[in-house]
Amino acid sequence: EQSGQMGLSQTIEDMEAASRNLRQGVFRLLVLGDMKRGKSTFLNALIGENLLPSDVNPCTALLTILRYGPEKKITVHFLDNTAPEDLDFDTFKQRYTIDPSEAKQLEAKDELAFPNVSHAVAEYPLPLLEQGLELVDTPGLNDTEARNDQVLSYLSDAQAVLFVLDATQPLTLDEQRYLKNYLKASGLALFFVVNGWDRIQSELIDPNDIEALAGAETRVRQLFQQNLQNYTAPEQDLRLFEVSALKALRARLKGQPLEGSGLPKLLEGLDQFLAHE
Repeated sequence: EQSGQMGLSQTIEDMEAASRNLRQGVFRLLVLGDMKRGKSTFLNALIGENLLPSDVNPCTALLTILRYGPEKKITVHFLDNTAPEDLDFDTFKQRYTIDPSEAKQLEAKDELAFPNVSHAVAEYPLPLLEQGLELVDTPGLNDTEARNDQVLSYLSDAQAVLFVLDATQPLTLDEQRYLKNYLKASGLALFFVVNGWDRIQSELIDPNDIEALAGAETRVRQLFQQNLQNYTAPEQDLRLFEVSALKALRARLKGQPLEGSGLPKLLEGLDQFLAHE
């Protein structure tokens, strides 16, 4: 366990060193994906704390920029002349998350959950963020068109996109539409995170059948590879990572090794990108 944690610590230290070498002041990673793909859980696993709303039911309703700050706080910014509001994280979770059923009702009416709110900025004293690395947690793309437009407008300010997918729902029509219409021609580096990889096993008739598990994982992997290759630049390798974000978050909160979560491999891929590309 100790060696596993040391390996993770070294990878994060490498990412921090790479971010220090960035010429620009801010390097922004935009986390995109459909609703309920586990984006917030993935970000919490990445930073090692249950910071952003990531329970089973609530959906993130605000675009939230996670950046370095000496103290933990969230500032909500509004679209009118309302002064920005500083909140603690618990209050933010209670006030600005919504139930998936409510999100669907809003989507049907093309309305926003909080129409007067622009975005939130979460500050956190995390060394990974101290040198200018920013992580942007977005509402689900399958939300309202107004929210989609706001989320996608952030593409011009991003240097890379982490597109979160669901291992049990390989590439929906909405996901294909966003990839084709917005991301393929953006010129940004795309990291595809297939989240919930551990659920492939849990959905088998016999979860302990090793042969059946290997076959199921191979089929899902090939399906994603074939479909996502169409949205990757010809000169680039497909950056596809199989991750179990909830498993990784639980391990990090308990100080346990991340074996089997897929997170170390993704961190290595981000480290290589920050350091060399």
